[in-house]
Amino acid sequence: MAARSIRQVTEAPEHRWPAIVAVAAAVVIYAFLPPSFIPLPRFLLPALTTLMAIPLILLNPHHFTRETVWSRWLSIALATVLVIFNQVEVVGILGELLNGTAHGTTVLLNAVQVWATDIIAFGLAYWEIDGRGPVSRRLSGDHGMRDFRFPQEDTGKPVAWRPAFFDYLYFSLSNMMAFSPTDVMPLTARAKALMGLQAITGFALLALVIARAVNILT
Repeated sequence: MAARSIRQVTEAPEHRWPAIVAVAAAVVIYAFLPPSFIPLPRFLLPALTTLMAIPLILLNPHHFTRETVWSRWLSIALATVLVIFNQVEVVGILGELLNGTAHGTTVLLNAVQVWATDIIAFGLAYWEIDGRGPVSRRLSGDHGMRDFRFPQEDTGKPVAWRPAFFDYLYFSLSNMMAFSPTDVMPLTARAKALMGLQAITGFALLALVIARAVNILT
């Protein structure tokens, strides 16, 4: 796929900065987690995300109007790195909860931090995979396979509306809390696999954190 510009879009190209701000927030939250949760070097995630984000920002500094083969794979890699690091964080906090080394209310605060990064990481992953990403979703005449179906698209006829990053972030939040689809339906196996992984993560965190909280308060 050669470099391509949006020629005729159904609406204005999606803005770059909501996704970058969310990634930066996830990295900052990660930086404040206890070292016991992070078996990997602490500098690794900030370094990787920065190295990946810089060329992507240079390609599309304000709006998503162009995409190349390398930018598409780099965007997917960035989302994948965040999801993997988040799962490492989840394993770390679940380990402390299970072996009894977690200390008081601190572990509850740290669990909230991991929970928040999970929402951001999976929201970014959903945003990247659906319909081949934010550029392809807005290309005129693009009929690529969609991974999710939003209620705005259930009108029975073609609509100009396209989901943006915040829509996937909200969807990630609802899946994390409900452990199941709410208003957005997964259409492909990979979408269901990602949602299942996030739901399992959310359930494990919630169950063990509640159990720990009851133990602290009694």
